Amino acid sequence: MEWITTHWDDILAIIGGVVVIVSTVVKLTATEKDDTVWAKILAVLAALSLVNPDGSVIGKKEVK
Repeated sequence: MEWITTHWDDILAIIGGVVVIVSTVVKLTATEKDDTVWAKILAVLAALSLVNPDGSVIGKKEVK
């Protein structure tokens, strides 16, 4: 548990990087199946408050 609290910023950075990369790959693919699966995963991460519903990392919400 101590390791997690010590490296929490690094963990969030890795999660954010994975979200950005996977979101980009999903948008580039032609199928819709991966879009729906990724939307469900993002919904779970949003429920855990790890990412914003728009896919950006918490604390860096995009201004529209």
